[in-house]
Amino acid sequence: MPFGCRRTRQILNIGALFMRKSIISLALALGLAFPVLADTLTLRPDAPARYVVVRGDTLWGISGRYLKSPWRWPELWRMNRDEVRNPHLIYPGEVLVLSWVNGRPQLSLEGGQRVVKLSPRIRIEDADSAVPSIPAKVIEPFIKRPLVVSEAEFARSPRIIAGPDDRVILSQGDRLYAQGLDEGGIWQAYRMNKPLTDPDTKEVLGYEVVYGGDVRLEKEGEVQTLRVERVAEEIAVGDRLVKAPRALFVHYAPHPVDESVRGKIISTYNGVSGAAQYYNVVINRGAQQGVEVGHVFGVFKRGPDVEVTGSDGKKKKVSLPTEQGGKLFIYRVFDKVAYGLVMESQVPLNVGDEVAAPVDE
Repeated sequence: MPFGCRRTRQILNIGALFMRKSIISLALALGLAFPVLADTLTLRPDAPARYVVVRGDTLWGISGRYLKSPWRWPELWRMNRDEVRNPHLIYPGEVLVLSWVNGRPQLSLEGGQRVVKLSPRIRIEDADSAVPSIPAKVIEPFIKRPLVVSEAEFARSPRIIAGPDDRVILSQGDRLYAQGLDEGGIWQAYRMNKPLTDPDTKEVLGYEVVYGGDVRLEKEGEVQTLRVERVAEEIAVGDRLVKAPRALFVHYAPHPVDESVRGKIISTYNGVSGAAQYYNVVINRGAQQGVEVGHVFGVFKRGPDVEVTGSDGKKKKVSLPTEQGGKLFIYRVFDKVAYGLVMESQVPLNVGDEVAAPVDE
């Protein structure tokens, strides 16, 4: 199953769901953990015995042909905790076969040549042609750009100190000058944007940054000389610099977050109100709370208060049950926050909605 990177690089870690309303409502009210998995996988009644992988497929999409809860596909492939962090690749043209082992469904490759097994390995094939877990193009910009920094990280980052002819705003091809770079290659220019604040504790968890573009180091020294290679938003004197990551796209295997981890959506990309499928959001939980790439969260929306008339004829307010409104797939993790892609949404998801271990169908 998925997880690959380019050439000789080791495989890397990478529905209408109105359910259990009263249980979820009670769990939230009492601060209990959400139930996550049933004892058995529930196959769709029309699950195919064989499926030929085609270009454009994703593992989440393929699994939706088999499971009512597509995010549980690592179980269908009998993957353990280590394997979900280092799964293997499948490619267009390969055939998936559904079988039953000891009364449980199992998916494997026809011919048994590459049934998912534990143990990382090296592949020579170009992993870019492998089937990704989720739509790669949707999150690729967020993988390759700086997203969140702490105030301390911002303060110690290399800085653009001057441009050509006393210009403040720089264009593609311009020469510029900076201090603090410790190696050559491509660097990314960015500036501080909005703080990401925990809605409950009011702690600033980090600062979201605006990516300006790419610059390349041309000459070292006390003052470094660089040239603008690409402008994305805007590059200006005073911007900070961070080393560009390697051209690497990691495939991910989804697995449920621990039941003890609960948080909230604290930001949506571009401030969108009502995030839907394939929108990017930020949650107030990160590596310090045990969040990791590939974790799946359920998004839970508290029911509104409504006015009802009781049997005694008196009016009173009651809260409607909390419902699971969607699922998030975590693809990038920082110390105190994480970025997730909305994979399923039955209703618009908003800042303040709660996130926790997903509830199975």
